[in-house]
Amino acid sequence: MSKFSMIVFSGTEDKMIPVGVLSQAAAAMGYEVRVFVTGWALLRFLRNPPPPTWPKEFEHYVPRLAKGMEAAKAPTWADMLRQARSMGAKVYACSMMSQAMGLSKEDYDPSLVDDVVGAATFLQESEGGQVIFI
Repeated sequence: MSKFSMIVFSGTEDKMIPVGVLSQAAAAMGYEVRVFVTGWALLRFLRNPPPPTWPKEFEHYVPRLAKGMEAAKAPTWADMLRQARSMGAKVYACSMMSQAMGLSKEDYDPSLVDDVVGAATFLQESEGGQVIFI
């Protein structure tokens, strides 16, 4: 089985959409998928996440993109990630950044996060596969 892993640092919506798309596609293709969430992206995985944000240079495209996504009946990034998890993908919150931000496993949405682990665990599980940084 092939492995596909992502390190997700930025929590802006333009980064989260590819997290959903790529994790769902890889899981559907039978890849072993691992997602390691760290940095500001952790906030998007909380039980009560902040509203989506976009980089300033893309804000004027947001209404057009939203309309296109609705017309295409595209699921949200979170729904795509949930689908990937239903196919075996694993999503981990970074333990060091969680601790630094005062977050525990109970703070994360259990439909999005499997566990809080350290970088070493993620690296062991992703060893030998492709790893991308988003």
